[in-house]
Amino acid sequence: MMRVSRGQNVFVKGHNNNRHLSPEEMENNIGGLPVTEAKLRELYNQFDTDGSGFLEKDEVKRIYKEFDNFGVEYTDREVENQIKKYAIRDDGKVDFEEFCCIILSIAQR
Repeated sequence: MMRVSRGQNVFVKGHNNNRHLSPEEMENNIGGLPVTEAKLRELYNQFDTDGSGFLEKDEVKRIYKEFDNFGVEYTDREVENQIKKYAIRDDGKVDFEEFCCIILSIAQR
């Protein structure tokens, strides 16, 4: 990765019409989804209001459906199947690592 400094801004040469990525673009993908560990942690902590380190699968299902799905309306079963791919526990809870995998799978669509 090539970094170029211009004044106080640091840009990374990118593939987006041969212009440089801004620090904000590096923090988020094109759709604005969090893709860095810091952004994912921020999002996770926003929903882990009791500080247990876990989210309920139903909450993750709701979060999943809230992201832009490019006009596709997923059924509950389709969302549950997507979550099951990454949330391997059978206790109805999702930890941070599983949550990251789920969110990053959305970013890859």
